Amino acid sequence: MLDLIVIGGGAAGYAAALRTAQLGGKVILVEKEKLGGTCLHRGCIPSKVLYRQSAVVEDYRTALKSGLFAGEGAINLKAVADRQDKVVQQLYLGLEDLFRQRDIPVVHGCALVEGVGRVRVEGVKKEVCLSRNILIANGSRERTFTFSPMEGVQGAEESLKLPQQPCRVAVIGGGNTGLELASAYASFGFSVTVMEKEKVLLPALQDEEISKWLGFLIKRRGLKIVTGTVLHNIDQAEKDGKRELKIMFSRAGKEQVLCVDLIINASGREPRLDVFAPGCVGVKHTANGIIVNNLMETSTKGIYAAGDVTGSPMLAHRAYFEGITAAENVMGMARELDWRAVPACLSARPGVAWVGLTEQQARDEGLNPQVGRFPFSASGAAVLKEEEEGFIKLIAGEDGVILGMQVLGNAAEELIMEGTLAVRHGLSVKQLRETIHPHPTRHESIWEACLSLEGFPMHG
Repeated sequence: MLDLIVIGGGAAGYAAALRTAQLGGKVILVEKEKLGGTCLHRGCIPSKVLYRQSAVVEDYRTALKSGLFAGEGAINLKAVADRQDKVVQQLYLGLEDLFRQRDIPVVHGCALVEGVGRVRVEGVKKEVCLSRNILIANGSRERTFTFSPMEGVQGAEESLKLPQQPCRVAVIGGGNTGLELASAYASFGFSVTVMEKEKVLLPALQDEEISKWLGFLIKRRGLKIVTGTVLHNIDQAEKDGKRELKIMFSRAGKEQVLCVDLIINASGREPRLDVFAPGCVGVKHTANGIIVNNLMETSTKGIYAAGDVTGSPMLAHRAYFEGITAAENVMGMARELDWRAVPACLSARPGVAWVGLTEQQARDEGLNPQVGRFPFSASGAAVLKEEEEGFIKLIAGEDGVILGMQVLGNAAEELIMEGTLAVRHGLSVKQLRETIHPHPTRHESIWEACLSLEGFPMHG
C-alpha cells in the first residue's frame, strides 16, 4: 500500500515526493506534463534567466558610460531564449535523475480525486491508484482576459520568450510578474507601458512609500506607468499596413486609448480546482484555493494540499516548504509550518524584496513600529558598483524585536534573507547591530539601518 499519492509535479509536489522517499515512504507522483511544473518550465527559472540576461545588458551599458568599453554591440535576442532553454533542460534532467535515484514512479496523466485514498488517472491508459494519503499540489493557471482572443495578446508565460524585434509593449498588471517582464523588456530595447488597476505598483507589498519610489525609479528608466486603470476593451486596427492593438481604458473617470504592438496579460494566477471527480465532496475550498491548516491538512483526513492550489501568495519557496511539511506529516513527524516569515521578491531594475510586517501593517495591528532606514547612496559597496538607487527599511516593535524588512534596490532578493532569519527567529535590532557585517558589502546597509533605528547612524 502506498503512503502517498502526489498530484502535481511542481515545486510543492516534487518536494513532497522526494521528502517522502527520503523518510522511507512509498510514493508515486502524477503529472500530466513534465516534472518541475510551472516554476521550472514556464515561471521562476526562465523568468530569472531573462532577468539575469537583462542585467548583463544593463551592466554592459554602465560599463560603456564609465569608458571601460568603446562602442555598443548589438543584442542577440535569440541568445536569451537559447540560454533559457539550456538552463531549464539542465535542471529538468537533474530533477528526473533525482526521481530515478530515489525510485519514485512518475505516472503521466490527469489525476482526479475520487475520495479518501483513491485517485483516478486518465493518461495513456486509465487506472485507479490507492494510497493511505493524497497530496493535491496541482498548482495554478494564468488568469485570462474576458475579451476575445486575438493575435498579439498573450499571457505572461508565453512572454518569457522575447519577440525577435523590439516593439511597443503594454504589460497589464503591475505586480511581481508584470514588473519583472516590463523591466526585462525595457532593458532589451522595447518601449514598455505598465498598466495597473490599483493606485500603486506592487500592491501586494502594502508599503506606499516603497511603491511610490519604485514607480519613480522605473519611470526614470524610460518605462511608462499608468495606475488606477479600468480596462474596457482591446481592438485591432491597421496602421501603415501593420497590425496595431488599441487598448481602451479609463483613468480617474477619463476615457483613454493606448496603441501598442504587443499586449502581455500579467494580471495574476488562479488555483487549479478541477482536481475533484464528480461526486467527490468534503474538501473545503473557495475560489481562492483549498483550505488547509498548518499541518497542510484539508478538511478531509488523509487528504493534504500544498502550493499554489492553496492560494496566495503563490511563491515557489513557499510551495517547497508546504510540500515538505505535508510529506513529513504523512510520515508521522507532526510538523507545523510557520508562515510568519515568507519572503517575497521582485527581480527587476530596481529590485524589491520584503518579509514580515510593513510599517502600515504594524500600525494596523495596533503596534507602534519603530522604523530604521539606510540609503544605498551612502553604501560603499553600492557606490562602487554604481547601484546607488534604493534603501533598506527595517521595522521593529517597541521592544526592539524585528517585525519586518523591506528592500528597494538591486540585489534585494539576496539581502532579504537576513531579514527573513530575523523575523523567523524573533531577533532584535540589537542582535543584528552587534553582528559584524563584512566590508564593503551591501549587507552592511542592514547593519546601518539598525544603527539608524537605535539613533546613532554611522554613515547615514
